[in-house]
Order: sequence, then C-alpha cells, then structure tokens
Amino acid sequence: MAENPKFNEYKEQILQILMRMFDYLSLNGDFKIEEKGSKISVIISSDNAGRIIGRKGQTLESLQLLVNRMMFKSDEECPHITLDIDGYAAGDREARDNGEEGETKEYRRRPRRNNGDGAPRNSVEQLEKLARDAAKEVKRWGEPVKLPEMNAHDRRIIHITLKEDAEVTTESEGEGAMKKVVISLAKAE
Repeated sequence: MAENPKFNEYKEQILQILMRMFDYLSLNGDFKIEEKGSKISVIISSDNAGRIIGRKGQTLESLQLLVNRMMFKSDEECPHITLDIDGYAAGDREARDNGEEGETKEYRRRPRRNNGDGAPRNSVEQLEKLARDAAKEVKRWGEPVKLPEMNAHDRRIIHITLKEDAEVTTESEGEGAMKKVVISLAKAE
C-alpha cells in the first residue's frame, strides 16, 4: 500500500509525461514506477539506454528535471521524482555524495556567451538566476546543491544574491582559483 494517497494519480501522470517525451525523442522504453520513502522512483529499461543517459548523464538529468518541474507545476505537493536506467543514477548519486547525510545535487551551468578566447562568461543576471533556482531546490528538497566551479567574481555574485535569504547558507569549496559554491539549508538556531 502506498504511503502517499495520491501515488496512483502521480504514477499515471508521470507515465503519460515520460511516454510523450520518449515519443517526441523517438526513444523506446518501459517504465516501472515505485514509491520509495518520500520520493517516487522511475526505473527505465530501454535498448536506447546510452541515448537516454547522454554524455556524463546530462540527458537523464535533464529528463528528470523536466518531469519534476512538470509534476510540481500541476501539484506542489508532489514528491521528488528520480529517474534511473541500468542503475546509472544510483551510481551517479554515490559519486556526487558529499559524505554527509543526504545527497548533494550538482548543477551544470551552460554558458551562453564566451569572451572571444573560448572561455565561458556568464552575465550577472544568469548567475543570479542560477543562485535563486538552486536555493529554491534546496528549500524544496532539503538537500545541499553544489554549483559548478567558477571564478571568484562569479562566486561573489552567488554569495551576494543569497546573502539576504535566511533559509539558506552559501560556502565556497575547493582549492585554487576555481571553486564550487555549496548552497545548504541554514541551521536552526
């Protein structure tokens, strides 16, 4: 028996979303949807596993993000949905675990411009949006989010953007000039 009384409704919606996505992408797949604690897990089996996972898991991660956003838009009470194919996501999460309780999600930033030498350059608006989106995810799921490596200028923009948000804290992590910013829930005082 499902813990969440709406589980069957969520299951049907998730199945419809994934079938539509796979149809648009000309992919085939079978879906097994399970309730795991406070999350919903979708196990995918397909002959197109490599295409679904994508380079470094980016396609699978993007599909998962889209499914979560679509479900959350229709029902804000919907639990977090994880997608897995051939055990890839389970191994991927372990590799990104920060060694503390819970898992750390890593965001990948896609630069829209470069400064002529091929090096990525992000606008202040892009960085502020990245910070606010990551903070929203931290508040929603309670799990820390690790942003990609960035220079001191970009990290400063992230820190300043979230400075006034009492619900989250930011911390730079790493060695050298390029470091990651970790956004976490603020500790209750």
